[in-house]
Amino acid sequence: MTRNVEERARALCAMDAQMAAVPPDEIPALVERLWPIAALEISGGLLEPDAPQVPDLPRLRAEYERLKR
Repeated sequence: MTRNVEERARALCAMDAQMAAVPPDEIPALVERLWPIAALEISGGLLEPDAPQVPDLPRLRAEYERLKR
C-alpha cells in the first residue's frame, strides 16, 4: 500500500469518526485500528499482494461500517 493511500485513508477515517461524534480523544486509536479498512474502500476492495494482511478483517470492516452509519 502506498504512503499516499495510507495518508488518505487515515484522513478519511478521522473525518468519519468526527461525523459519527466519536470523542476527540478516542479518534487517534480508532484511526490506527480502522485506517486499513478505509484504504480498502479507497482501492475498491483490492488487496495488494505485497501489503501486510489486515488481522481480523471481517470484524474491523463491520466496525467501520457501523461507524459510518
